[in-house]
Amino acid sequence: MMKSRKIFCLLSLLLTIPVLTHAQATYPFGTIIKRVFEDVSKNAKNVEKPAEKALGSMQKDGTWPDINYDDKSITNWQPAEHIARTQDLVQAYTSKGNIYYGKQELYNSIVKALNVWYDKDPKSGNWWHNEINMPQRLGVTMILMRFADEKLPDDLENKLFQRMKRGDVEAKTGANKTDIAIHFFYRALLTEDKELLESSLNELFKPVSLVDGEEGLQHDFSYLQHGPQLYISGYGSVFISGVIKIAKYVAGTPYALNKEKLALFSTFYRDTYLKTLRSRYIDFNVEGRGVSRPGILRKPSEKYQLNNMVLIDPEHTEQLENERLRVDSSVTEPYKVQPFHKHFWKGDYTLHVRPEYSFNVRIASSRTKRSEMGNKENNYGRYLSDGTTNIQLRGPEYYNIMPLWEWDKIPGTTSKDHPEDLKMEVNWGEAGHNEFAGGVSDGVYGATAYQLDYDGVRAKKSWFFFDEEIVCLGADINALASEAVTTSINQAWLNGNVSTSQGKNLKKESSEELNPGANSWVLHDNVGYYFPRETNLKISTIEQSGNWFKINNSHSATKVSGNVFKLWIDHGSKPASASYNYIVLPAVKNIKSYNPKAINIISNTTQNQAVYHNELKIFQAVFYVPSSVEFDNIVITVDKPCILMLKEAKGGRFELFVADPLQKETSVEVSMKDVKTGKLRTARIELPEGPYKGDTKKVELK
Repeated sequence: MMKSRKIFCLLSLLLTIPVLTHAQATYPFGTIIKRVFEDVSKNAKNVEKPAEKALGSMQKDGTWPDINYDDKSITNWQPAEHIARTQDLVQAYTSKGNIYYGKQELYNSIVKALNVWYDKDPKSGNWWHNEINMPQRLGVTMILMRFADEKLPDDLENKLFQRMKRGDVEAKTGANKTDIAIHFFYRALLTEDKELLESSLNELFKPVSLVDGEEGLQHDFSYLQHGPQLYISGYGSVFISGVIKIAKYVAGTPYALNKEKLALFSTFYRDTYLKTLRSRYIDFNVEGRGVSRPGILRKPSEKYQLNNMVLIDPEHTEQLENERLRVDSSVTEPYKVQPFHKHFWKGDYTLHVRPEYSFNVRIASSRTKRSEMGNKENNYGRYLSDGTTNIQLRGPEYYNIMPLWEWDKIPGTTSKDHPEDLKMEVNWGEAGHNEFAGGVSDGVYGATAYQLDYDGVRAKKSWFFFDEEIVCLGADINALASEAVTTSINQAWLNGNVSTSQGKNLKKESSEELNPGANSWVLHDNVGYYFPRETNLKISTIEQSGNWFKINNSHSATKVSGNVFKLWIDHGSKPASASYNYIVLPAVKNIKSYNPKAINIISNTTQNQAVYHNELKIFQAVFYVPSSVEFDNIVITVDKPCILMLKEAKGGRFELFVADPLQKETSVEVSMKDVKTGKLRTARIELPEGPYKGDTKKVELK
């Protein structure tokens, strides 16, 4: 009897071996696809209500009556909802612990819905839906079903594979290449196609390389997409999330991201992207047309991405953990934030970070594209590249303010004051009209300059960055049109009262025109604005209103309102050689005790703009033409346009930092003459070449 039972058990085991072998995928396909399944599966608690809703409204033929399957819209494309609801059913069917798990009724509905998708084969007028969004969703849907008790029929899977074969991955660049490669990767896992797996990962990780003149990751570690257009977030974040996700899936397998590419990617993620975040809120300058989307500036899921990054980049675990605590708001700023300054000469963007604040600037040039309008998004962002300043202490200063913005007073910009906001005229990015745009940096301090020439307004704008102060200078402001020209100092959410050196305390619903004398100030939300000379200032704390639809036709036309702090300089109609100077004090603890003697504004002319910080012993200057500037008994002369910074070092030495904002020159001659002794020091500085044109060159002078 015992012998018979052993034989029976052995026969049973032998009979099950082929079944088990068939059920388990080959290495490393099985390992990778299981990681994908675990990543895309939802918690059982969150799947029942969506599945109930989708199942209840589905018709017998597998369609939904409220979806127009012939819709071709480029945004809010209705057929995409069909796959979204199908995925709701699949999540419930494959998630253990919910009432729909493994139910035959749900399985039948899933098969019907997927057959409908194949038969109707709907198409959007937006290629992204057809070649990225839908193929990716189909891949995720089929991967989930691979772990179901009852798999999809083979013939249905094969038909859906055909629907996934969309997009030319080799022809695309940057984030778009990564996005298409992801669904090629999913299809490779599902079909266990080794050649397709290798080629998809090769294309997926190909954008993890430095490019010059192409879309993607630049030599300055900015990120450009849609031509040379700044997209550190937006398309940059798509690139980041795609690489992190897939690198996590293939970690520890023969297909893992190699060390060289990991080092490049990690540098971009840690030292560029994460530095644009203040707490969990990102600088609006780096989102491109995405600034017109509700909720886009808040990044609550970044903490999960950081957790995944630790898995693929354990070498930087400590820094990534610190960043996770910061963006998760588990700690408050300034948690382990180090002083940082960088001008991105490829992206026309400056980052200035301190433990207490971030102050970043976006400019434009003939080498880059201005912020784009496209797919009826960002309809009014025409001035978003004209020296736009992002000032953050807490993080949410600009969160969801865009429908309320007065779009010709974007923070930092000098532009016409139109009676009504003007809609953009060019889709997908307009090339900058000016050549002079750049910055100099030593990694901690720096200066940035922009020669504005847009929409009938010309000006020379510069920013000089220190620890407690950012000095903002404008000169040679000219316009012929009848509209007044203004320089917007800030336009952010009102947070508390506004106080002034004249003793005014402005609450909500106030509007003031001030002509304060020299050495006056305005204080709001712990940011001080100091005016060394008499300035024609205007302040508003009134309620502003608008709607998302106006700036982005994919969203609601429901009215939204809120009180806004708006501070600007009025240059009047048809200004001729007008100018401004003000100092932003985002780290000052008591503006009443601020000592303006620390800052010496030396020049603010058509030829040059220069500032000397008496305490830090740092001189910064922008030379629009070959010219001279005198400070502290030293005359600095340059033979070509440039931006420079001079720092006193020990032992009578100077550190000189020079950059070419025109990105044309191979060298520049800088001379320093001591007025008292007549001694002259001259240095010929060889400037960076190739993709590093515009970068800072450092030399030491004895």
